[in-house]
Amino acid sequence: MAYSEDAWNDLVLKVSKHFKVTADIEFMLFIIGVQERGTGFAEYTRDEKWDLVNLAKCRLFTRLGYLREDGHDNDNWPVFSEVKKMRSLSPSLQQRLLKEAMIDYFDEVWS
Repeated sequence: MAYSEDAWNDLVLKVSKHFKVTADIEFMLFIIGVQERGTGFAEYTRDEKWDLVNLAKCRLFTRLGYLREDGHDNDNWPVFSEVKKMRSLSPSLQQRLLKEAMIDYFDEVWS
């Protein structure tokens, strides 16, 4: 599904209702990170939460063709490499791309 503010707002509302929270982009990235890591919900330290958010971003940018997963490190975390230059993407474009990828991700997970 292509990005639109209406589709994004619908997703935020759906996630908010499902998890009984006021969801924002960081919360949704955290949820994706937990799903992708496969650890389930638990108590996480602040650093662990950021690691999960970063994992989600990497997974989403992989889906968009900007990154490639190259294997795993010694702690069994995925290792990614850049396929397309991301430094040239403005922060606002990166956020829009992440939102678009999240719409598709949750559409697949919840269908």
